Amino acid sequence: MVLDVDELINKVDVLPHNFHIAVKAAKLLDDFNVDINELSQTIGSDQALVTQLLKLCNSAEYGFSKKISSVNDAITRLGFKTLKSLVFAIVSKGSLNKKLEGYDLDKGELWRNSLTCAVYSKYLAEITKYKDPELAFTAGLLRDIGKLIVHQYVKSKYKKILKVVESEKISFYEAESQVLGYNHSQIGAKIALKWNFPKVLVETIEFHHNPEIAEGKCEDIKLASIVHVADSMSMMLGAGLGNDGMMYSMNIKILENLGLDATSSGIENLISNMVDLDSQIDSLMSNIG
Repeated sequence: MVLDVDELINKVDVLPHNFHIAVKAAKLLDDFNVDINELSQTIGSDQALVTQLLKLCNSAEYGFSKKISSVNDAITRLGFKTLKSLVFAIVSKGSLNKKLEGYDLDKGELWRNSLTCAVYSKYLAEITKYKDPELAFTAGLLRDIGKLIVHQYVKSKYKKILKVVESEKISFYEAESQVLGYNHSQIGAKIALKWNFPKVLVETIEFHHNPEIAEGKCEDIKLASIVHVADSMSMMLGAGLGNDGMMYSMNIKILENLGLDATSSGIENLISNMVDLDSQIDSLMSNIG
């Protein structure tokens, strides 16, 4: 019996309060003619968000010589794009910092994995000259939100999914599709659409495992490709590794399409550079407390 997706999505709660603020702020931040006072009031309506934002802005990671003491100051000093990615990073913790039994992820592991993919995505965006590294950060951060819903179904069908992976030599998410009817990427995209996320994020969530089939279905294949590589690297390096983590593979052609060195030595160098980002990930985790 396959998963009844429409019924499942209908049961998903409305947009959590903190995500509601993040989405509203993101839309305002996309408008360079935005009223700064309206933007400040939107973010300021969640005091916990403001507290975390100021703590993060004043961390050693950003190294401002003068302390940021208000939302208006943060807007001015950080800029719209950086502020948007930080707001999403902060509010996503409430949803992602949970135990997911179906994927054998203890509390905090999906959160670490998501932040790792976000930081890796931003780095890849920078070295491949992608137009918006901060958007890549947010896309990497949110790419696995479907697991929050699908994990309960994966738990009951895990042995069957694993059998399909082994017998047909396919990835975990492909086996999810066969056994459940949908995989966590498709469910994540439907949830993101229901929660009114920007189209580019919805599509990246859906196609981050297989950007090679996204032609004509996704407006920003480069972003999906960046997140695909970042996701693969996150799994390879064991960041919040669940029971599905080693059942994915990176499409080498995607590396080449991004203009990255797809030779063994090139991949080793890329991995080395990713490992060097661990201190940045640790800093983000400690400052979003």
